[in-house]
Amino acid sequence: MTPETSIDTPEAAGAVIRARRQERGLSQQSLAVAAGVSRKFIVDLEAGHERAELGKTMAVLHTLGLSLTATDHFPRGRDYDPARRDYADTFAQLISSRDFEFAIKMLADYAAASLKAGRPLLRRSPRLKDPHWSAALAGITNYIAHRLGQPAPSWTKRIKALNQAWIPAESYRSVREPMKQLIMSETPAELAALNVFIRERSLATA
Repeated sequence: MTPETSIDTPEAAGAVIRARRQERGLSQQSLAVAAGVSRKFIVDLEAGHERAELGKTMAVLHTLGLSLTATDHFPRGRDYDPARRDYADTFAQLISSRDFEFAIKMLADYAAASLKAGRPLLRRSPRLKDPHWSAALAGITNYIAHRLGQPAPSWTKRIKALNQAWIPAESYRSVREPMKQLIMSETPAELAALNVFIRERSLATA
């Protein structure tokens, strides 16, 4: 008998879809084209976005040969449980492949998972070549620690502030001036101190 795994949460659906896509050697863009959806939809779906449209989700599952009950081995461990994910490795891979859109989704995922776990999940430096993303992760880690009333991991103290203000979303799309001002006004102090600007609501409601 083929083992079955129920998909009963958005995160579970995203984990299964991403695992099958990678198994088939598909990029997010190629899967989007095959399923007739946008790449942004695939990004949101794999990140466990709760407002993903059911019709489009079914189209993606059908394209990958899946249904709402997956017949594949369910991805366990760090691929399924954010509290066990190696975020240092995850971000190193995303930044090296220049998948900035998904990296930004993972910034929010990291913040939400850490707050839920009750501790910053990045206990070691991500060792990224790009100082912008190192600063972003250090700032978010400091923000998480402050919200939880805990000391920040020691590695964050080695990360220097950027020379110029940086908004991660500008890595893959243009941001208009009014939105820039809004983002900067709603950025937690821990990120602003490193010259990185992300709205707190993008982290707290991830």
